[in-house]
Amino acid sequence: MNASTARALFVGLLVAVWVYVSEVARVRLSPWAPLVALGCYFAAGGGLSGLQKALFGTISGVAWVLVTEAVLLAIGGTRIVAALIWGAMACAIMFQSRVPFLSFTAGAFAGAGVALGLSVNTVNEGIRAAIALAVGVLLGFAAERLAGAVAARRA
Repeated sequence: MNASTARALFVGLLVAVWVYVSEVARVRLSPWAPLVALGCYFAAGGGLSGLQKALFGTISGVAWVLVTEAVLLAIGGTRIVAALIWGAMACAIMFQSRVPFLSFTAGAFAGAGVALGLSVNTVNEGIRAAIALAVGVLLGFAAERLAGAVAARRA
């Protein structure tokens, strides 16, 4: 079995285990959010570098949504004000790419999208979203390491 096939099988197995555990154990985490982070992990190139980029990127997106929600709550205003604040958030995500460990912009937007999809507007909800995203990144990392171990063992 080559490394690519092993990686695909381990990703499938670990995702199945996650979804089962999250549903059976009634873990208060989204079963779908880790899939977004899993995709970000592989899009970031995998390995330890991909783990860092995807983890920091996706979680920063959640943080930006929390900041944006807090500003909206503090300022209030019309729809145009809200639209401008969300635009400022998108601009801030683009600017954060200047910081090396926050340079994975796609991950930040994916994390923000997950936070919006989960209707995150409190710190506790943000923490749950961040944990779900971290689970997805770790699933990708684990699948890649397990696949590498199987491939090395067979060689």
